[in-house]
Amino acid sequence: MKPASAVGKTTGAGSSLSSVSPIPVPAKKQPVKKVPRYSDADLQSFRVNIERAKADALEELRMLRERLEDLTNSEANEDSSIYSMHMAEQGSEAAEKEKTYAQIQRVQDYIRKLDEAIVRIDDKTYGICHMCGILIARERLLAVPITTQSASYKIRKRCPDDGIDRIQAKGSN
Repeated sequence: MKPASAVGKTTGAGSSLSSVSPIPVPAKKQPVKKVPRYSDADLQSFRVNIERAKADALEELRMLRERLEDLTNSEANEDSSIYSMHMAEQGSEAAEKEKTYAQIQRVQDYIRKLDEAIVRIDDKTYGICHMCGILIARERLLAVPITTQSASYKIRKRCPDDGIDRIQAKGSN
């Protein structure tokens, strides 16, 4: 007698179970869940807002680079001067240059994120929370054009139960 787990187990008709193929059952089509998105007109208005913010950021970047150049040039002029600068002044100028470098980096990061937002507009995914999949509130997108999270998720660290992004303070309900 063969053990119950034998691979070539035969049935009463002499055929092998291992050679029987299951009858294919057609898979039920899952309803395609419509992903919410802003209309093309809305996306265009967001693009205008982002391009305005980018122009402002580029102007700020230009001014910061001029400031850095002025600090560098004034340092070079004082090196050639007969009177040396006091050590405290040198320290504050170095701190000012460091602060300007940090501001330049911050503005460059912001411009990069604005460019990423424009790519999301082109892909028609701008304004969709990457955590919840809901539409981010229009007010939030206008105030923070680089955001990828709904206010609901940002504040509470959870997706809203009703799927609607509401901008309200953490303690209010």
